[in-house]
Amino acid sequence: MSLLNLLTVLAIVLPSPTSSPEPRTIITVTSSPYCRSLATHFDDALVPMLANDRTLTGVGVQLDQLNTLFDQPNYEQLFFSVRDSIGRQEVVLNRSLAAIQSEINALRQGSSLTTDPQAAAQVHLAAQNLQTAYDHQRQLAIDLQEMHRYMLNYPIARVHPAMGGFDPQEMAAPQAARDVKSYLHFNAQRDIIGVNEDRAADAALSAADKYCSPQQ
Repeated sequence: MSLLNLLTVLAIVLPSPTSSPEPRTIITVTSSPYCRSLATHFDDALVPMLANDRTLTGVGVQLDQLNTLFDQPNYEQLFFSVRDSIGRQEVVLNRSLAAIQSEINALRQGSSLTTDPQAAAQVHLAAQNLQTAYDHQRQLAIDLQEMHRYMLNYPIARVHPAMGGFDPQEMAAPQAARDVKSYLHFNAQRDIIGVNEDRAADAALSAADKYCSPQQ
């Protein structure tokens, strides 16, 4: 599923007779506790998770700069810039976590609002995939927080990097050992996040279409 298709899930809304003008929707769900829970809690979990994805894209740029900053003559200035950017970004990520987990929990609990086991299973599947994506976002957020704390105490003013940024011993190490993204499993974790967000969206959209949309 492309990101564009994923975002269509965000258009799942409840009928609102007082709304004017009429909102544009992909699926209008029927007014039932099950459907209200699905629409509300899925969106309220996924929207901030997608915002976190955008924040992580910015983090990726900072990590790329961190990998190469010791190649530059102004590496101290670059270090401070990267450190401060990562600090701001990890705060945004970590502050979002509790609310997202609460919405995933509420979405999962919404499966009890139907007596149809298949409808309940679809909600469980959506929640399970959101949980997997969330767990990896949370791990990255925590790792970035710890990395920022380390950078705050790193004596950059007393560091005199070798030509190219690494001494001979470091140059002999595998490339992955000199790559911050590899150390954090950054790309692999983001891939898992994206795959599971897509799967969650597919499950939620399928549930809304099958159990909540007006049937002809």
